[in-house]
Amino acid sequence: MLALDIASLQVVGAFSNLLSGAIHLIPGVTGSERRKWALYWGSGKLLIGASNVLILAIGNGNTAFFERLLNIMMMIGLCLSLHSVAVFGERAVPRLLVAILAALMLAAIALTIGDAQEFRWTFVTLGLTRGLSYLGIMALAIGIARRERLRTGWIMATLFAAVAPVFLLRAGTLMVTLIVPSWSIEGQLVEEWMIGVGLILLTLTHFSLLLMESERTQALLREQASRDSLTGARNRFALGRIEAGLQGPCALALIDIDHFKALNDGQGHATGDAVLRLLADLAQRELGERGMVIRLGGDEFACILPGASQAAAQSVAARLSARFDRAVAATVDGPLYPSLSIGVVAGMVDRDLDRLMAEADRAMYAVKRARHPAHHSGRQPEGRRMAAAG
Repeated sequence: MLALDIASLQVVGAFSNLLSGAIHLIPGVTGSERRKWALYWGSGKLLIGASNVLILAIGNGNTAFFERLLNIMMMIGLCLSLHSVAVFGERAVPRLLVAILAALMLAAIALTIGDAQEFRWTFVTLGLTRGLSYLGIMALAIGIARRERLRTGWIMATLFAAVAPVFLLRAGTLMVTLIVPSWSIEGQLVEEWMIGVGLILLTLTHFSLLLMESERTQALLREQASRDSLTGARNRFALGRIEAGLQGPCALALIDIDHFKALNDGQGHATGDAVLRLLADLAQRELGERGMVIRLGGDEFACILPGASQAAAQSVAARLSARFDRAVAATVDGPLYPSLSIGVVAGMVDRDLDRLMAEADRAMYAVKRARHPAHHSGRQPEGRRMAAAG
């Protein structure tokens, strides 16, 4: 089996930590509160890199006390790296893990002060801190990947899942030799290869949070591009993506707000905007998580209900219309209240809503024509007058 040059890998790891720390620290210091994770990650990487460089520089001289201090500095850097991932994911590090890491830190400090002879126990505390910190980062990365659907989160979690056991095993073997000096640990070459692979994988993680931030930003931009800025409903751009994923039974409701132009002219665009936001909010609440509300433009909206039948969609439309009537009476100061004309259709969809859109449009205008006689006679429909009176 080929020998592995661990010292060279340690040099590469030390300077890659310093580079990662410098790159993260600048935007962390000058950036917004949302990017404070970069400050913690950069500070942690600088501490780890600086301590590694100094340990390599002092070599095997009679500097055990100084080396212990550097190990403690590295432990602080590891804890900062763990904290940065928690800040990135807007989650807290588990309390049990915090307690264990704090105990290891105190043990390392006590060993540095009180044990002048045996300094290898400090390496045990450092190895345990590294392994447990990496396990914590792995768990936090999995949580971020699940919540935000970030593929880079899964990559980061996989890398740390591979790295953590290496350092925990290394700490365990060192602990065994300290407790039982006569115990001979075989397979030193295999152990060196494990450590070498661990160092290589760690080098790949230095910029993982930047990659996750990039993917998160791209997802946010896509989401913003798919949302109507006024109401928060999806827009026509999002409709194309939604349509491409629709198959099977589906119900569609097209909504138009009656008297909306008169409302804008009489009470101003601020009131009109409030009514649009009200409708979008009520529609999404009524549809639930599976349904989707799209603002087509102006005062026209579409509601898509995958898997819903005609009867179910009609029931949703009736409830939405009733809720809108009650809510708008408290929002608009008469004399003419806006109301909803809703056309509902259901059918099979194969990534194409054009047919359902056309049928729903005809149904909506049929409803609107049925309501016009009351409007032209100067009277509101009976349901509207009851809602206004209530």
